[in-house]
Amino acid sequence: MANYIEEYCARIRRGGVAGIAERPVTVDRDGTYVMEYVPFEHRNPNASLVLVSTTPGHTHARLAATVTEELLRAHAPGRIIQRENKRGVELGGRLVRPNLIRMLDHFRVPELIGLPHAAALWNEGFERIQPLALLPFVTTRRGLVFDGPFDELLDVPMLRATFEQQFLTRVGEIGPRALYVALGRTAWAGLRHAVSSGMLHSDQLIGMMPVPAKAGSMVRYFLREIAERDLSPNDPVRHRIAWLDAAHAEMERGVRRLREAVVVEAQPKRLIA
Repeated sequence: MANYIEEYCARIRRGGVAGIAERPVTVDRDGTYVMEYVPFEHRNPNASLVLVSTTPGHTHARLAATVTEELLRAHAPGRIIQRENKRGVELGGRLVRPNLIRMLDHFRVPELIGLPHAAALWNEGFERIQPLALLPFVTTRRGLVFDGPFDELLDVPMLRATFEQQFLTRVGEIGPRALYVALGRTAWAGLRHAVSSGMLHSDQLIGMMPVPAKAGSMVRYFLREIAERDLSPNDPVRHRIAWLDAAHAEMERGVRRLREAVVVEAQPKRLIA
């Protein structure tokens, strides 16, 4: 892969956040689909929890440019820029990170890897997590962030190649005991594909939560903060209730299964006379 981060940083040095927004580093294009670079390379080799999204969006791109510009002014080396983008930018922002923390804490997912709460995942527990996207570049379709189904991703050669090279390959480098949570149905389908391809074992998948970037009532409904009767008649969440309920139940089962496995593993083995 080309060394995109050098060109990315060079453009920010020359033109700042506005410069990279006006002239982003294009990785590839295929008809109506375009992929633009944001730093994503940092890896936590001993990660115990992998949070899987579909692709970065425009908010991610703006935040990445802002963080990178600040780090360049502080003369941070490239590896630090990559790490801090992974920590502070990916699955970050004023809406995404708080929603994600609330959902992870709702199911007590951090406790599965020995952390007291989700906020610790991006602080003292950062080395225990690995955010990954099926498509790590900002991927758009006709200018809008790609949010299509997984089948569409596989049908577009450019997207499929990126998924296989940048996601499946990375998954193969993570330890076999790592646990996975998908953010959205496309990411969940991507994880199921990884299982069917032999890259993951089904026991590693905890479940799926809605995309935390979604505003409105979807996350509140998923967290059982509001009920169906509280939704307005034209709320689009009404059309998503079936899969949100199924995803909530799947997450509960996944967490319960893993907790029970830990209890069984901790029990002393009895000798049989």
